[in-house]
Amino acid sequence: MSKPVFVLLHGAWHGPQCWSTLISELNKENYSAIAPALPSSGSSPPTPNWSGDVEIIRKTVSDLVQEYDVVVVAHSFSGMTAGTALEGLDKQATTSKGLKGGVVRLIYITAFLVPEGFQHSPHGTRDNMAPEMKTDIDAGIITIRPEDAKDMFYQDIDDETVAELAKDLRPQSFGSYWSTTTYAAWRHIPTTYILGTADRPSTVAAAQYLIDTAVASGSHKVEKVIRVDAGHSPFISRPEWTARTLIKEASG
Repeated sequence: MSKPVFVLLHGAWHGPQCWSTLISELNKENYSAIAPALPSSGSSPPTPNWSGDVEIIRKTVSDLVQEYDVVVVAHSFSGMTAGTALEGLDKQATTSKGLKGGVVRLIYITAFLVPEGFQHSPHGTRDNMAPEMKTDIDAGIITIRPEDAKDMFYQDIDDETVAELAKDLRPQSFGSYWSTTTYAAWRHIPTTYILGTADRPSTVAAAQYLIDTAVASGSHKVEKVIRVDAGHSPFISRPEWTARTLIKEASG
């Protein structure tokens, strides 16, 4: 059996380029990785919801499972869209359809591990949003100022590198935070959660709450929680460790 393909899903305000160093590390070990661009981040005009993200995730994975097993890696915001997009793409379901591959593991990196029917913020509001999320309802976007990037995303990365990373941040569509999940893939696909303990304390606490709530909510396949001394983006600050961990979990 060929090695699984990694599908890497970026979080809010980011683009596929955030995965570039990790992809290089995975390639060194002869693993392939695909990082699709998700339209809720950076689209002009902004998207009214996250349906475009879900469609791209679903199409990317659906095309791959015709031939390959897939490991989906979701960072931060994309935990919500990944959880929704993968219905019917788990290995058992795809095998029953005669396909060669399927999604064999879901890996969350400090991501939203949420149930069906979850909505981050009520429509038309900025409820539950951090102060650093600068909202413009009229323009339909949420932005992060460069000076807030380190505390939000890159806690364990030097200031010079953070300044460069902040240049790549893009507006996030407001409507993506008003969308509602319709499926929880972690109930059906073996799941690993990577939690960076050097992330913002409030984010670490929130992530642990989501994990505990998911595990207590009934049927689930959350098999492992891996805690690492890293910030919100270990695939940038610790790419070699992240690559090794993803490969180990993919073969587990």
